[in-house]
Amino acid sequence: MKVRLIEHGDGPEDMHEIPINQPEFLIGRGTDCDLRVRSSSVSRHHCIIRVSSDEATVVDVGSSNGTYVNDHLIRSQMELHTGDILRIGTRRYLVDLGDVAIDLSAASGIDSLATTIKVKKSSQ
Repeated sequence: MKVRLIEHGDGPEDMHEIPINQPEFLIGRGTDCDLRVRSSSVSRHHCIIRVSSDEATVVDVGSSNGTYVNDHLIRSQMELHTGDILRIGTRRYLVDLGDVAIDLSAASGIDSLATTIKVKKSSQ
C-alpha cells in the first residue's frame, strides 16, 4: 500500500505530498515526529497513522484539540480511506492510499468547509 498525505497551500501550485513509508507515522509538534506541524493547535504527539498491507488507520494519542476525519472527531482510532480529509489542528490533509485515482483538481479546494473529495476507481 502506497500511502501519502496531500496538503494544499494558498494556491493550486502549492501542493505538498507527504509519503508515509513506515508502519507507524507520528504527527505532532515534537522534534521526534515524522511529520512536524509547527502550530500551537497541534500537540507535541498528536496522532499516529498505522499502515499495514491492507489498511491504514489513524490513532489519536491524547491530543489536546483532537484529531478529525471528515470533520468527525475520532475517539480512539479510525480506518482511513482514499479521499478522507484528516484534520490536525488547523491543518488539513487529503488521504491517498493509492487504491483509487484522485481528482486533484477537486482536492485543490480543500478548505474549512470541505468534507469530501471526488475520487474515481481506477480501471485495473
